[in-house]
Amino acid sequence: MAQSEAAFQQECVIWFHNTYPKLRGLLFHVRNNSSSKREGAYWKALGVMPGVSDLIFLYGCKASLIELKTATGYQSPEQIEWEQKVYEQGINYYVINSIAKFKNLIIKIIEE
Repeated sequence: MAQSEAAFQQECVIWFHNTYPKLRGLLFHVRNNSSSKREGAYWKALGVMPGVSDLIFLYGCKASLIELKTATGYQSPEQIEWEQKVYEQGINYYVINSIAKFKNLIIKIIEE
């Protein structure tokens, strides 16, 4: 059975928290979807934006934005548009589709 995106994200976050306990809080999830139009309007009024990456990692005076996808997942048009906005600001944006790639990315960021 294929792993869900939520389960994949949990695996990444748990690995990070266990591997880098002193950095907890610097990798966090961004709530960017809702279950109803009313709830969506509420969150939009608070600044939630469709397409924002699943995770943000703040380290070394830099922000790294991480979009997690399953092996068969793909970015929505809103995610692609937001990725472009991020790149225009010189911010790193990554699409990651495996725990191995996530681990390698975090290690690379920390060792830079």
